[in-house]
Amino acid sequence: MNKKLSLLVLSVLALFMSCNSSKSVAKSTTTAKLENSLLWKISGNGLEKPSYLYGTIHLTCDYNYTDKLRKAFDETERLVLEIDMSDPKLQADMMKHIFLEDGKTIKGLMNDKDYKTLSDFFQEQVGMDLKFFNTMKPLAITSAITAKMAVCDNGTAYETEFMKVAKEQKEDVIGLETIADQMKVFDNIPYEEQLKSLVEMATSGMDESKKSFEEMTKYYNAEDLEGLLSVMTEQGLEADFQDNLVDQRNRNWIPLIENITKEAPAFIGVGALHLPGDQGVINLLRKQGYTVEPVL
Repeated sequence: MNKKLSLLVLSVLALFMSCNSSKSVAKSTTTAKLENSLLWKISGNGLEKPSYLYGTIHLTCDYNYTDKLRKAFDETERLVLEIDMSDPKLQADMMKHIFLEDGKTIKGLMNDKDYKTLSDFFQEQVGMDLKFFNTMKPLAITSAITAKMAVCDNGTAYETEFMKVAKEQKEDVIGLETIADQMKVFDNIPYEEQLKSLVEMATSGMDESKKSFEEMTKYYNAEDLEGLLSVMTEQGLEADFQDNLVDQRNRNWIPLIENITKEAPAFIGVGALHLPGDQGVINLLRKQGYTVEPVL
């Protein structure tokens, strides 16, 4: 595993939730190329009214509540996100799962040289002493760094903005998974590997990570899901991580999405990289007999 894992972790936090090795995962050739759109209409297969699927990004300087987004919200009755962000226990649940167990510490998982490299980098980028994160999982460090990657001062997340719309329209919010579910995904990546990748990112500097993030943002703003998938493939997401981080979660969501959309039309917002590919949400819904078409 090399420094690309840290780039991928940053991208995943931006595109999946609210990480790499030199072994790449080939792009699926079993699905037709998707049209350029982040918004998709779900209909058929017994649905009385259509629902909508949107690929979000969790850190952006370019949020735009377009006319087609507004129309999709007006036609639906509930907001579905990866996590129910309206849950008053959300912050408390996060704190329950963010700490290392069995007396482990960040400093104890690293040698002195690597710890100093990461500590200096963290101080420079985040403006905090790494010792305050000493008992937290590496994901907490990565999340803090990710928050500093926006090139603007008013970066936001699509989920945050969607929550505002849902509140204005008095819509219920439903989560497809819990904080515990999401933390378990990253716990499957050895902490030592996560920290090693962060040290390598610190050594190479923030510019490389920002360059990768900007390339990803370029494809996102062009609504090019295939381009996003290509960027991640080029960065080299190892097969077992691909299945844990993306594919298995997609498969878990499908029966939930089916039940939710049968009850009432829903606006579903999940990280954009969950949409494309053979195991992407679009194709999995199509395999279940739904018509999933781009809103252009």
